[in-house]
Amino acid sequence: MTLPRGWCWLVIWFALSLSVGSSAQVSVPEIPPPSAKVQPFHDGHFGVRFDVPEGWSLARKDKLVSTFHLDARTASPKALMRSVASIEFNPYPYSTFSGALFYFSVEPHTTDVECARQATGFVQSVALNQTHDKDVQDIGGMNFAHGHDEHGQICVEARDEVYTAYRKGACYRFDLTMNTFCSISSGAVDLTQTEMEQIDQRMANILSTVQLDWEKAGPHPVPAPKIPVTPLFQPNGVDSALNTQPGHVPPSHTGGEGGR
Repeated sequence: MTLPRGWCWLVIWFALSLSVGSSAQVSVPEIPPPSAKVQPFHDGHFGVRFDVPEGWSLARKDKLVSTFHLDARTASPKALMRSVASIEFNPYPYSTFSGALFYFSVEPHTTDVECARQATGFVQSVALNQTHDKDVQDIGGMNFAHGHDEHGQICVEARDEVYTAYRKGACYRFDLTMNTFCSISSGAVDLTQTEMEQIDQRMANILSTVQLDWEKAGPHPVPAPKIPVTPLFQPNGVDSALNTQPGHVPPSHTGGEGGR
């Protein structure tokens, strides 16, 4: 599980202090600092821009604040991470929340079939505006297929909302990733469904600022995804498929191991 830099150690400190019964108070920033500003991002090569909100960092290289292919497990090995925004404060400091990351990536030289499968888990090519059994979202004036992935060892430790769209031989992809740790023996409180929805809403707000240089429509409001109802604990670890409908075909690439 990838932790945003800056307060990763605070999570560890908090868990240790609770385990030994320490009364020390842990100071974790719960809101962005007053000096924080919105950071505009623009990828001139692929024509995508969006705004990173106050209190989030912005990086254009992988492994600075994250490991893309461990978080975006269904992304192709050929996918190029173009940017990642990472939350730098913790709105729920005494919970199991450990990070949120917003990824933009592009896989060149692919097919519409492979692109759609990364989000839906299905191998089929069909116009997105003609689908009725899939979640399709308008992002910047273009239809993106939406799917969900989650995994972990003892509990769900990573949740990923995946959005993909095919254009001119390339797969454009956004990942809204939420990381948590297991509350067992830590003393931390599990995130509630409302809190998870609020974190997803923060990332959906970034998605709602996306502009595509080839589209005239401009930014379009994107709703926060609904939290899937899944068991918190499963005996052999948690490894949820993007889709559980009949005929599901596993993604072609699953990246790293669950439960980082």
